[in-house]
Amino acid sequence: MTLEAERKACATCSKTGCTAMCYGCQQTFCTKHFIKHRSHLSQQMKIFHQKQDIFYQDLVGDTFEHPLLESIQAWERKSISRIQEIADKTRNDLQQWIEKTKGQVQDSLKQIDEQVQSSEKTDNYTELDFTRWNKQLEELRDLLEKPSNVSIVEDEKPWSVIRTIKLIEKRPSAASSLLELTKADACPEKAIESHPESFVIMFGPCKLSDNNQVVTHSNYRAGLSQTTGINQYSSGRHSITFRIENKGNKNIFLGIISSSHQIISPTFDYSVHGWWNLDHTIINGESKGGESDESLEKDDQVTLVIDCGERQIELEHHRIKRRVHLQIKHDVCPYPWKILVRLLTAGDSIRIL
Repeated sequence: MTLEAERKACATCSKTGCTAMCYGCQQTFCTKHFIKHRSHLSQQMKIFHQKQDIFYQDLVGDTFEHPLLESIQAWERKSISRIQEIADKTRNDLQQWIEKTKGQVQDSLKQIDEQVQSSEKTDNYTELDFTRWNKQLEELRDLLEKPSNVSIVEDEKPWSVIRTIKLIEKRPSAASSLLELTKADACPEKAIESHPESFVIMFGPCKLSDNNQVVTHSNYRAGLSQTTGINQYSSGRHSITFRIENKGNKNIFLGIISSSHQIISPTFDYSVHGWWNLDHTIINGESKGGESDESLEKDDQVTLVIDCGERQIELEHHRIKRRVHLQIKHDVCPYPWKILVRLLTAGDSIRIL
Protein backbone atom coordinates (compact mmCIF):
# COMPACT_ATOMS: atom_id res chain seq x y z
CA MET A 1 0.00 0.00 0.00
CA THR A 2 1.42 3.38 -0.94
CA LEU A 3 1.81 6.34 1.39
CA GLU A 4 -0.80 8.30 -0.64
CA ALA A 5 -3.40 5.52 -0.13
CA GLU A 6 -2.65 5.44 3.62
CA ARG A 7 -3.38 9.17 3.93
CA LYS A 8 -6.80 8.99 2.22
CA ALA A 9 -9.80 8.45 4.51
CA CYS A 10 -13.03 6.57 3.77
CA ALA A 11 -15.85 9.04 2.95
CA THR A 12 -18.22 6.99 5.12
CA CYS A 13 -16.29 5.82 8.22
CA SER A 14 -13.23 8.15 7.96
CA LYS A 15 -10.79 5.26 8.26
CA THR A 16 -7.51 5.80 6.47
CA GLY A 17 -5.85 3.45 4.07
CA CYS A 18 -8.77 3.27 1.61
CA THR A 19 -8.53 0.76 -1.18
CA ALA A 20 -11.08 2.09 -3.72
CA MET A 21 -12.12 5.37 -5.31
CA CYS A 22 -15.38 6.23 -7.09
CA TYR A 23 -14.62 8.24 -10.20
CA GLY A 24 -18.25 9.45 -10.31
CA CYS A 25 -18.45 11.24 -6.96
CA GLN A 26 -14.62 11.46 -6.64
CA GLN A 27 -14.69 9.96 -3.12
CA THR A 28 -12.59 7.16 -1.59
CA PHE A 29 -13.99 4.26 0.42
CA CYS A 30 -12.80 1.31 2.42
CA THR A 31 -13.67 -2.10 1.05
CA LYS A 32 -16.82 -2.48 3.14
CA HIS A 33 -18.28 0.90 2.32
CA PHE A 34 -17.23 0.78 -1.32
CA ILE A 35 -19.43 -2.32 -1.68
CA LYS A 36 -22.31 -0.44 -0.02
CA HIS A 37 -21.69 2.57 -2.28
CA ARG A 38 -21.95 0.35 -5.36
CA SER A 39 -25.09 -1.23 -3.92
CA HIS A 40 -26.62 2.24 -3.54
CA LEU A 41 -25.78 3.02 -7.16
CA SER A 42 -27.42 -0.23 -8.22
CA GLN A 43 -30.59 0.79 -6.37
CA GLN A 44 -30.56 4.17 -8.14
CA MET A 45 -30.29 2.28 -11.44
CA LYS A 46 -33.46 0.31 -10.57
CA ILE A 47 -35.30 3.54 -9.69
CA PHE A 48 -34.23 5.11 -12.97
CA HIS A 49 -35.51 2.08 -14.89
CA GLN A 50 -38.86 2.43 -13.09
CA LYS A 51 -39.10 6.10 -14.06
CA GLN A 52 -38.15 5.19 -17.62
CA ASP A 53 -40.87 2.53 -17.78
CA ILE A 54 -43.51 4.91 -16.36
CA PHE A 55 -42.60 7.61 -18.88
CA TYR A 56 -42.78 5.09 -21.73
CA GLN A 57 -46.22 3.93 -20.57
CA ASP A 58 -47.40 7.56 -20.43
CA LEU A 59 -46.01 8.14 -23.90
CA VAL A 60 -47.71 5.19 -25.58
CA GLY A 61 -50.85 5.16 -23.39
CA ASP A 62 -54.09 7.15 -23.54
CA THR A 63 -53.32 9.35 -20.54
CA PHE A 64 -50.66 11.51 -22.21
CA GLU A 65 -52.01 14.99 -23.00
CA HIS A 66 -49.95 17.85 -24.37
CA PRO A 67 -50.38 21.08 -22.36
CA LEU A 68 -51.27 23.00 -25.54
CA LEU A 69 -54.38 20.82 -25.88
CA GLU A 70 -55.90 22.70 -22.94
CA SER A 71 -55.36 25.97 -24.82
CA ILE A 72 -57.19 24.51 -27.81
CA GLN A 73 -60.03 23.31 -25.59
CA ALA A 74 -60.30 26.74 -23.94
CA TRP A 75 -60.51 28.36 -27.39
CA GLU A 76 -63.15 25.82 -28.39
CA ARG A 77 -65.27 26.56 -25.31
CA LYS A 78 -65.00 30.31 -25.88
CA SER A 79 -65.88 29.96 -29.58
CA ILE A 80 -68.89 27.76 -28.81
CA SER A 81 -70.05 30.31 -26.24
CA ARG A 82 -69.79 33.13 -28.82
CA ILE A 83 -71.67 31.07 -31.39
CA GLN A 84 -74.42 30.36 -28.87
CA GLU A 85 -74.70 34.07 -28.03
CA ILE A 86 -75.00 35.01 -31.71
CA ALA A 87 -77.49 32.21 -32.35
CA ASP A 88 -79.62 33.27 -29.35
CA LYS A 89 -79.62 36.91 -30.49
CA THR A 90 -80.55 36.03 -34.09
CA ARG A 91 -83.16 33.54 -32.88
CA ASN A 92 -84.70 36.28 -30.74
CA ASP A 93 -84.74 38.69 -33.71
CA LEU A 94 -86.48 36.04 -35.83
CA GLN A 95 -89.02 35.32 -33.09
CA GLN A 96 -89.87 39.03 -32.88
CA TRP A 97 -90.36 39.09 -36.67
CA ILE A 98 -92.60 36.01 -36.47
CA GLU A 99 -94.79 37.56 -33.76
CA LYS A 100 -95.05 40.82 -35.70
CA THR A 101 -95.95 38.95 -38.90
CA LYS A 102 -98.53 36.83 -37.10
CA GLY A 103 -100.23 40.01 -35.93
CA GLN A 104 -100.32 41.35 -39.50
CA VAL A 105 -101.68 38.06 -40.81
CA GLN A 106 -104.40 37.97 -38.16
CA ASP A 107 -105.47 41.51 -39.03
CA SER A 108 -105.54 40.64 -42.73
CA LEU A 109 -107.45 37.41 -42.11
CA LYS A 110 -110.02 39.33 -40.10
CA GLN A 111 -110.54 41.76 -42.98
CA ILE A 112 -110.92 38.90 -45.46
CA ASP A 113 -113.49 37.31 -43.18
CA GLU A 114 -115.43 40.58 -42.97
CA GLN A 115 -115.49 40.83 -46.76
CA VAL A 116 -116.64 37.22 -47.13
CA GLN A 117 -119.41 37.58 -44.55
CA SER A 118 -120.62 40.82 -46.13
CA SER A 119 -120.69 39.25 -49.61
CA GLU A 120 -122.38 36.11 -48.30
CA LYS A 121 -125.01 38.11 -46.42
CA THR A 122 -125.97 40.10 -49.50
CA ASP A 123 -125.55 37.10 -51.78
CA ASN A 124 -123.21 39.22 -53.84
CA TYR A 125 -120.19 37.14 -54.91
CA THR A 126 -118.89 35.45 -58.04
CA GLU A 127 -116.04 33.21 -59.14
CA LEU A 128 -113.79 36.27 -59.30
CA ASP A 129 -114.29 36.88 -55.59
CA PHE A 130 -113.33 33.27 -54.77
CA THR A 131 -110.22 33.62 -56.91
CA ARG A 132 -109.23 36.80 -55.10
CA TRP A 133 -109.95 35.42 -51.62
CA ASN A 134 -108.06 32.19 -52.31
CA LYS A 135 -105.09 34.13 -53.59
CA GLN A 136 -105.08 36.28 -50.48
CA LEU A 137 -105.18 33.20 -48.21
CA GLU A 138 -102.29 31.62 -50.13
CA GLU A 139 -100.23 34.80 -49.80
CA LEU A 140 -100.89 34.97 -46.06
CA ARG A 141 -99.84 31.36 -45.61
CA ASP A 142 -96.71 31.85 -47.73
CA LEU A 143 -95.81 34.92 -45.70
CA LEU A 144 -95.57 32.73 -42.60
CA GLU A 145 -94.34 29.44 -44.06
CA LYS A 146 -92.25 30.58 -47.03
CA PRO A 147 -91.40 34.24 -46.43
CA SER A 148 -89.54 35.96 -49.25
CA ASN A 149 -88.85 39.17 -47.35
CA VAL A 150 -86.72 37.73 -44.57
CA SER A 151 -83.65 35.50 -44.56
CA ILE A 152 -80.64 34.48 -42.49
CA VAL A 153 -77.26 35.39 -43.99
CA GLU A 154 -73.67 34.83 -42.89
CA ASP A 155 -71.23 37.62 -42.22
CA GLU A 156 -68.54 37.41 -44.91
CA LYS A 157 -65.98 39.73 -43.34
CA PRO A 158 -62.57 38.25 -44.24
CA TRP A 159 -61.07 38.96 -40.81
CA SER A 160 -63.80 37.08 -38.95
CA VAL A 161 -62.61 33.66 -37.75
CA ILE A 162 -66.16 32.71 -36.75
CA ARG A 163 -68.73 34.04 -39.20
CA THR A 164 -71.68 35.67 -37.49
CA ILE A 165 -75.23 35.47 -38.82
CA LYS A 166 -77.93 38.13 -39.05
CA LEU A 167 -81.56 38.51 -39.93
CA ILE A 168 -82.34 40.42 -43.15
CA GLU A 169 -85.82 41.88 -43.65
CA LYS A 170 -86.73 43.42 -47.03
CA ARG A 171 -89.58 45.61 -48.17
CA PRO A 172 -92.52 43.46 -49.35
CA SER A 173 -93.62 43.74 -52.98
CA ALA A 174 -95.98 46.64 -53.62
CA ALA A 175 -98.12 44.38 -55.83
CA SER A 176 -98.84 41.98 -52.98
CA SER A 177 -102.50 41.84 -52.05
CA LEU A 178 -101.40 41.45 -48.44
CA LEU A 179 -100.25 45.07 -48.41
CA GLU A 180 -103.69 46.12 -49.59
CA LEU A 181 -105.19 44.53 -46.50
CA THR A 182 -102.79 45.51 -43.73
CA LYS A 183 -101.74 48.90 -42.45
CA ALA A 184 -98.42 47.76 -41.09
CA ASP A 185 -95.50 50.12 -41.54
CA ALA A 186 -93.34 49.22 -44.51
CA CYS A 187 -89.68 49.60 -43.67
CA PRO A 188 -86.84 49.81 -46.18
CA GLU A 189 -84.36 47.00 -46.31
CA LYS A 190 -82.55 46.73 -43.01
CA ALA A 191 -80.07 44.36 -41.46
CA ILE A 192 -80.27 43.69 -37.75
CA GLU A 193 -76.71 42.62 -37.10
CA SER A 194 -75.65 40.50 -34.13
CA HIS A 195 -72.07 41.13 -33.03
CA PRO A 196 -70.97 40.26 -29.48
CA GLU A 197 -70.39 43.49 -27.57
CA SER A 198 -68.56 44.04 -24.29
CA PHE A 199 -67.55 46.98 -22.13
CA VAL A 200 -64.25 48.89 -22.01
CA ILE A 201 -63.57 51.41 -19.23
CA MET A 202 -62.80 54.97 -20.41
CA PHE A 203 -62.44 56.69 -17.03
CA GLY A 204 -64.03 57.07 -13.63
CA PRO A 205 -64.82 54.80 -10.66
CA CYS A 206 -66.18 51.63 -12.24
CA LYS A 207 -65.27 47.97 -12.58
CA LEU A 208 -66.06 45.26 -15.13
CA SER A 209 -67.21 41.69 -14.42
CA ASP A 210 -68.74 38.60 -16.01
CA ASN A 211 -66.44 38.58 -19.04
CA ASN A 212 -66.79 42.39 -19.41
CA GLN A 213 -70.56 42.09 -19.92
CA VAL A 214 -71.35 44.00 -16.69
CA VAL A 215 -70.12 47.43 -15.57
CA THR A 216 -70.66 48.64 -11.99
CA HIS A 217 -70.01 52.02 -10.38
CA SER A 218 -67.42 51.07 -7.77
CA ASN A 219 -66.96 54.18 -5.62
CA TYR A 220 -68.83 54.73 -2.36
CA ARG A 221 -69.19 58.36 -3.42
CA ALA A 222 -71.14 59.51 -6.44
CA GLY A 223 -69.07 60.52 -9.44
CA LEU A 224 -69.17 60.22 -13.22
CA SER A 225 -67.82 57.01 -14.71
CA GLN A 226 -67.77 56.46 -18.44
CA THR A 227 -67.65 53.14 -20.29
CA THR A 228 -67.64 52.37 -23.99
CA GLY A 229 -67.72 49.16 -26.06
CA ILE A 230 -65.21 47.13 -28.08
CA ASN A 231 -67.09 47.45 -31.38
CA GLN A 232 -67.01 50.35 -33.82
CA TYR A 233 -69.99 51.02 -36.07
CA SER A 234 -69.71 52.69 -39.47
CA SER A 235 -72.39 50.93 -41.54
CA GLY A 236 -75.48 48.81 -41.14
CA ARG A 237 -78.09 48.62 -38.42
CA HIS A 238 -77.02 47.22 -35.06
CA SER A 239 -79.00 46.27 -31.97
CA ILE A 240 -77.60 46.07 -28.41
CA THR A 241 -79.90 45.12 -25.52
CA PHE A 242 -79.09 46.08 -21.93
CA ARG A 243 -80.55 45.13 -18.55
CA ILE A 244 -80.39 47.39 -15.49
CA GLU A 245 -78.81 45.26 -12.76
CA ASN A 246 -78.96 47.97 -10.08
CA LYS A 247 -79.85 51.66 -9.99
CA GLY A 248 -79.77 54.40 -7.39
CA ASN A 249 -81.53 57.76 -7.42
CA LYS A 250 -79.68 59.04 -10.50
CA ASN A 251 -80.41 58.07 -14.07
CA ILE A 252 -78.10 55.98 -16.27
CA PHE A 253 -76.95 57.37 -19.62
CA LEU A 254 -77.10 55.27 -22.79
CA GLY A 255 -75.95 56.49 -26.17
CA ILE A 256 -73.01 56.76 -28.55
CA ILE A 257 -69.74 58.62 -28.98
CA SER A 258 -67.48 59.09 -31.98
CA SER A 259 -64.14 57.29 -31.80
CA SER A 260 -62.60 59.12 -34.75
CA HIS A 261 -61.35 62.19 -32.90
CA GLN A 262 -59.40 62.94 -29.76
CA ILE A 263 -61.39 63.52 -26.56
CA ILE A 264 -60.35 66.84 -25.07
CA SER A 265 -62.47 66.74 -21.90
CA PRO A 266 -63.57 63.57 -20.05
CA THR A 267 -66.85 65.22 -19.02
CA PHE A 268 -67.76 67.01 -22.26
CA ASP A 269 -67.55 65.78 -25.84
CA TYR A 270 -69.66 67.32 -28.58
CA SER A 271 -69.92 63.92 -30.32
CA VAL A 272 -71.91 62.45 -27.41
CA HIS A 273 -75.57 61.66 -28.23
CA GLY A 274 -78.04 59.68 -26.15
CA TRP A 275 -80.46 59.64 -23.25
CA TRP A 276 -80.46 60.04 -19.47
CA ASN A 277 -84.14 59.14 -19.73
CA LEU A 278 -86.57 59.10 -22.62
CA ASP A 279 -87.19 62.88 -22.40
CA HIS A 280 -83.75 63.99 -21.21
CA THR A 281 -81.32 63.83 -24.13
CA ILE A 282 -77.71 64.70 -24.83
CA ILE A 283 -77.27 66.15 -28.32
CA ASN A 284 -73.89 67.45 -29.55
CA GLY A 285 -72.66 66.92 -25.99
CA GLU A 286 -75.25 69.30 -24.51
CA SER A 287 -78.16 68.42 -22.22
CA LYS A 288 -81.70 68.99 -23.49
CA GLY A 289 -85.01 68.32 -21.74
CA GLY A 290 -85.51 67.44 -18.10
CA GLU A 291 -86.71 64.87 -15.63
CA SER A 292 -89.39 62.38 -16.60
CA ASP A 293 -91.44 59.71 -14.87
CA GLU A 294 -90.39 57.31 -17.62
CA SER A 295 -86.93 56.60 -16.21
CA LEU A 296 -85.12 53.30 -15.94
CA GLU A 297 -85.67 50.96 -13.01
CA LYS A 298 -83.91 47.86 -11.77
CA ASP A 299 -84.41 44.83 -14.09
CA ASP A 300 -85.64 47.06 -16.95
CA GLN A 301 -84.47 46.04 -20.42
CA VAL A 302 -83.72 48.59 -23.11
CA THR A 303 -82.45 48.18 -26.64
CA LEU A 304 -80.10 50.67 -28.28
CA VAL A 305 -80.33 50.58 -32.08
CA ILE A 306 -77.44 52.13 -34.01
CA ASP A 307 -78.62 52.84 -37.57
CA CYS A 308 -75.61 54.06 -39.51
CA GLY A 309 -77.49 54.06 -42.82
CA GLU A 310 -80.13 56.47 -41.53
CA ARG A 311 -77.59 58.33 -39.33
CA GLN A 312 -79.70 57.92 -36.23
CA ILE A 313 -79.89 56.05 -32.95
CA GLU A 314 -82.99 54.64 -31.28
CA LEU A 315 -83.75 53.61 -27.71
CA GLU A 316 -86.59 51.21 -26.95
CA HIS A 317 -87.86 50.91 -23.36
CA HIS A 318 -89.41 47.44 -23.24
CA ARG A 319 -91.34 47.80 -19.98
CA ILE A 320 -93.24 50.92 -20.97
CA LYS A 321 -93.22 49.98 -24.68
CA ARG A 322 -91.89 53.29 -25.91
CA ARG A 323 -89.27 54.03 -28.56
CA VAL A 324 -87.43 57.31 -29.17
CA HIS A 325 -84.78 58.28 -31.69
CA LEU A 326 -82.14 60.94 -32.36
CA GLN A 327 -80.76 62.10 -35.71
CA ILE A 328 -76.98 62.37 -35.77
CA LYS A 329 -75.08 65.01 -37.76
CA HIS A 330 -72.07 63.38 -39.34
CA ASP A 331 -69.89 66.48 -39.12
CA VAL A 332 -70.50 66.64 -35.36
CA CYS A 333 -70.32 62.89 -34.66
CA PRO A 334 -68.34 61.25 -37.49
CA TYR A 335 -68.02 57.50 -37.95
CA PRO A 336 -67.08 55.15 -36.46
CA TRP A 337 -69.47 55.25 -33.51
CA LYS A 338 -69.18 53.36 -30.23
CA ILE A 339 -71.69 52.72 -27.47
CA LEU A 340 -71.41 54.93 -24.39
CA VAL A 341 -72.66 54.24 -20.84
CA ARG A 342 -72.40 56.75 -18.00
CA LEU A 343 -73.01 55.89 -14.34
CA LEU A 344 -73.37 58.46 -11.55
CA THR A 345 -74.37 56.61 -8.38
CA ALA A 346 -72.32 54.10 -6.38
CA GLY A 347 -73.62 50.59 -7.01
CA ASP A 348 -75.29 51.42 -10.33
CA SER A 349 -74.82 48.47 -12.67
CA ILE A 350 -75.84 47.56 -16.23
CA ARG A 351 -75.41 44.36 -18.26
CA ILE A 352 -75.15 43.66 -21.98
CA LEU A 353 -77.51 40.84 -22.94
